[in-house]
Amino acid sequence: MWDRAPDETVGRVVERHRVITVQQIAANTVMAGCKDEMFPVVLAVERAILDDRFNIVGPSASTGGAAPLVVVHGPVIERLGFNTDTAVLGAGNRANLTVGRALNLVIRNTVGSVPGDLDQATTGHPGRIAYCLPEGETGGWPALGTELGVADGSSAVTVFAAEAPHSIAEHASEDSERLLWAFARIARATKYSGAAVMVVICPEHREVFQRAGWSVGDIRSALFKATRVIGDELQHTGRHIGTKATDEVTLVPSADDIWVVCAGGRAGGHSAIIPPWLGSGRGEGSRPVTVRIKD
Repeated sequence: MWDRAPDETVGRVVERHRVITVQQIAANTVMAGCKDEMFPVVLAVERAILDDRFNIVGPSASTGGAAPLVVVHGPVIERLGFNTDTAVLGAGNRANLTVGRALNLVIRNTVGSVPGDLDQATTGHPGRIAYCLPEGETGGWPALGTELGVADGSSAVTVFAAEAPHSIAEHASEDSERLLWAFARIARATKYSGAAVMVVICPEHREVFQRAGWSVGDIRSALFKATRVIGDELQHTGRHIGTKATDEVTLVPSADDIWVVCAGGRAGGHSAIIPPWLGSGRGEGSRPVTVRIKD
């Protein structure tokens, strides 16, 4: 149906001596419950995780238990009925859940990330079942896909090795500065490592920022400044060896590494910080990868 040879190689996992083919991906897509038209999305997702920059073995084998978060960009969101609204990271939508599930089945069944074997997660988190975040209404801000270079009218996916979402609950304030501090307070509880951090802004919080005239760039800049800590606060992580107690450490390497996605239901002031996999250093262990969806 999609003009692909079953034995076409999609990628290789050298460390595991595995070759991943179109047929293997198609089989896992069916097992996940995807509709036929979702196959190009799943194929793009698999190309992303098999890119060397993502380093599929690292987050899959780590005791940290990161999961691959799929961010969906472009017209495919509406065309295939992805949910960007209420319970965007929860249950109840076939596209979100089955695309995320197909990815994790491929990682388990073809890469071999089975708990107790390759998968050494101490606790893990439910994102290893399905973890999918389609972009929602931005209210005039540029979408993350646009900032990542996805052309108008095109669709793409970005896959990011991520921890579970850390909830930001702020219902009391209409002040943008105070709201930003609520985001910073949660972000400061993360491990200050990895290539990027995902900031999911719900409609209620987005409107507070936009009424105050904030741009996405303003949020990045303010959050980057507000989350600086000294090395002494991070020694417990074991991920900042060589950092002196008085050294200043930033949340991510640069403000541009704070990625903003607008999504979620209109009721309630609940946004989220999604931290990266700790990896082996600040962006060295796994980098997010964006791949265009080819129909």
